[in-house]
Amino acid sequence: MKKIAILGSTGSIGTQTLDVVRANDDLEIVGLSAGNNIDKLEEQIREFHPVLASVQSEEKAADLRQRLRDMDIKIVSGMDGLIEVATEPQAEILVTA
Repeated sequence: MKKIAILGSTGSIGTQTLDVVRANDDLEIVGLSAGNNIDKLEEQIREFHPVLASVQSEEKAADLRQRLRDMDIKIVSGMDGLIEVATEPQAEILVTA
């Protein structure tokens, strides 16, 4: 199984990448990042169960943590968070969109 992290998962390329993942049982999402669209990111997290997600601001990260308190996921923010998703040790493939 190939493990993937996506930077920009709520944009057009990111959502198309997730369509490919849906169609292939041998792909797994381990990390997602988005700018400010935490509604869409929450949907993606609930569907794909990554171990890590990042958003642009700490304020949005705090909101997302609250929304996802029922899930086992690390939520990070800012440039450091983006780098953390990009360098997630489990990820074998990084898609930047």
